Amino acid sequence: MENLAAYVGSRIRTLREARNMTPESLAEKLGVSRVAVNRYETGARKANQDILFKLANIFHVSINDFFPNTTSIGNSQDLVDVYEQLLPDRQKKVYNYATNQLNKQKNNYSSSFLGNDRHLVYIYGAVSAGTGEYIPQDDDKPEKVIVDGVVPDHDFAVRVNGDSMEPVFNDGQIIYVNKLDNVEVRNNQFVIAEVDGEFYVKKLRLEKGYVQLISLNKKYPNITIHEYNNFAIRGVVII
Repeated sequence: MENLAAYVGSRIRTLREARNMTPESLAEKLGVSRVAVNRYETGARKANQDILFKLANIFHVSINDFFPNTTSIGNSQDLVDVYEQLLPDRQKKVYNYATNQLNKQKNNYSSSFLGNDRHLVYIYGAVSAGTGEYIPQDDDKPEKVIVDGVVPDHDFAVRVNGDSMEPVFNDGQIIYVNKLDNVEVRNNQFVIAEVDGEFYVKKLRLEKGYVQLISLNKKYPNITIHEYNNFAIRGVVII
């Protein structure tokens, strides 16, 4: 490709805008300046390997998603040779990513690329933003929806039911979720949580020894988790 840095930069910008993320917020997550983000996105500055790994983690995509698909994968020995040149921490990332991709491949009902930036997405019901109601979809007959634009790599997709998480998530919006065994849960992430048999999409707050599920719409109360509650996080929403 004539200008790889410019191509990578355009992909960074596309993925950032698809997640409604400002250059300032991306700069903060990367630990760089706003000017640096602008230079990455315009191709004026080449994003090195460390930056690309950070971006892949922030956007929940593969590092390969930043590059054009112009070459085919070599034989197995080629992959082994590349893997053996990596440091142990990077080998672990490659192994975890490959394992996750295999699990997704085994799941026939996640999403598939149709071409022209269109995807067929399978929806597994609706999760409440307010009341805790979960409306399941038959696992063998998920709702099929054609989505234009960027669809992040995910384990499953559901619809939002209710308005307690507006303006981030709107009633009826499709959200993409990674199962808990594939991601790390951190403070202030959006999660699918189960509380005493009821399911919510909420913002997770971990602070001073207590757990809260935060509603963005002030019409709805936050949920404080107590020792007597049957509480579990079922997935992390991809933003």
